[in-house]
Amino acid sequence: MSNGSVERRIRRRSVHRSRSTAVAVALVVLALVAAWIGTESVLRAIGRPPLLADPQTAVDAALQPDAAFVTIAEVIAVVLVVLGIVLIVLALKPGRQHRSVVQHDRGAVVIDTRIVASTAANAAGTAAGVPEGNASATARGRRTEVRIVPVTGIPVDEQAVQAAVRDRLSGLDERFGQNIRVRIDEKGTLA
Repeated sequence: MSNGSVERRIRRRSVHRSRSTAVAVALVVLALVAAWIGTESVLRAIGRPPLLADPQTAVDAALQPDAAFVTIAEVIAVVLVVLGIVLIVLALKPGRQHRSVVQHDRGAVVIDTRIVASTAANAAGTAAGVPEGNASATARGRRTEVRIVPVTGIPVDEQAVQAAVRDRLSGLDERFGQNIRVRIDEKGTLA
C-alpha cells in the first residue's frame, strides 16, 4: 500500500465519525431477540414453562388480539419505527466531525474547528483592541464568524478585523481565510 493511500485513509478516518456503535447496538438487540426466540422454542419443545411468553401463544394472541394486546403492540411498533428511523439516519448521515484536513508536506494534519475559531477570535481581539473575552468566533467548514463586543467609546474598524482574521487563518490553510463574517455588537462594555 502506498504512502499516499495510507495518508488519505488516516485523514478520512480522522474527519469522519465511526458508525460502529450504532451497528453494535443493532446487532446486540438482534442477537438478544434471536436468543429469546430460540430459548422459548427449546423450552416449549421440552415441555417447560416459558420465560417471558410462549412464541405460539404470542402468535395466537396477535392473530386474535384483545384491547390490551393491541395497545402493547402499538407501543412496540412505535418504538421499533423510531429505532428504525434513527438507524436509517445514522446510516445515511455523512458522520463528519468538526475537524478539517490541512495539507502539509510531512504528513496528514487534522485541525479541530475549535482551534480555527480560537485563532480567529484571538486575531480579531488583537486587531480590534478589545479584551480577550470580548471577541468570540465559530468555525464551520470553510466559514468563520467573528463577534466583537467593543469597549465603550472606542470604535472598531470592521475591515481591519476582517483582514487580520483572514491573514491569521490563511497561515493555517488558505481555505480557512476565504469566507469570514465579522459582526460588531451595537452596545459595548466598560473596560
